[in-house]
Amino acid sequence: MPSQTATPLQYTPILSFMSDKQLALFVPFVVYWIYSGFYHLISIYEVSFFEKYRIHSLIEVETRNKVSMGEVVRAVLLQQFLQTLLGLLLVVVEDDDVLLDDEVEMLGYRQTLEAMATIFGLWNLLEPYQNIIIETSYWYFIPLSRFLFAMIFLDTWQYFMHRLFHQNKFLYKHIHSLHHRLHAPYAFGALYNHPIEGFVMDSVGAGLAFKLSGMTTIGGMIFFGFATFKTVDDHCGYDLPFNPVQKIFGNNSAYHDIHHQSYGIKMNFSQPFFTIWDRILGTYLPEPPKSLKEYQSSQTTTIHSLTLKDREAIDHKDEPDVFKIQETISAGISPRYNLRPRKTLSSI
Repeated sequence: MPSQTATPLQYTPILSFMSDKQLALFVPFVVYWIYSGFYHLISIYEVSFFEKYRIHSLIEVETRNKVSMGEVVRAVLLQQFLQTLLGLLLVVVEDDDVLLDDEVEMLGYRQTLEAMATIFGLWNLLEPYQNIIIETSYWYFIPLSRFLFAMIFLDTWQYFMHRLFHQNKFLYKHIHSLHHRLHAPYAFGALYNHPIEGFVMDSVGAGLAFKLSGMTTIGGMIFFGFATFKTVDDHCGYDLPFNPVQKIFGNNSAYHDIHHQSYGIKMNFSQPFFTIWDRILGTYLPEPPKSLKEYQSSQTTTIHSLTLKDREAIDHKDEPDVFKIQETISAGISPRYNLRPRKTLSSI
């Protein structure tokens, strides 16, 4: 194991007026409102360049959602306040940041490498390359591995918690149904949740992912910021072919939008990064490979042929079993008006 000995050097935080741990608590807040604010502006001003990529029209946003934007903003601010307060309390009881001596840390990794390589008779082969192996591992491989572990852990935590909040009738009715008042999601509604759900799914899940991964404070800051960015993007209401996040991750705005529709409410529980657990446990409902026009020409009755009034009546139920017309819809159909063929770089 690498040495746990750290040489306490003078630590200089990124900002002079707060510690990096405190900054890590505020980064998600800033990312959330700046990024969601961008989507909100292009939505309300109906910027022509982005209009063809809308998932839901402004009329849908105004009529299908069962909560006002003002209520959403207040609920999100309350949740962020509680999460930040909890984080600040935890920061108070933790030790101060200590800047580790990189040379000492890498020496510990070298000792571990030599011991393991000797056991398998590989030390003579690896010894000439030990410096590049250690430096590459220390600066790149280990931080990236910790980041990936945190992503997978958070995905696992949120999948099973999210599914539990759906399958338990009490939890859904009194807690999670709040989030599903948004049938036509928009960016700053990403964290519109009951405070209990926000604490269990977001605060506890992300906190455990950070602690168990062993990330540094800076690594945690990047992780929390990226997870927030990804969550906002998943609810942004736009399917953007030039958005690298939406192209790389199969779990994107189009994928998660299906979960907010009546016929897909018991599918696509995975969030915020991958679709692994949906695929493994049979709750995977991907985007269709056909365009809306092609699908409508080959089917007699689909969700797309329903009027807005019909959609609203279905949305009031919030349960897929009342959606009888679902039987005529293939498992890959998305309830979107601006549906286009789209390929992702990754199917994860």
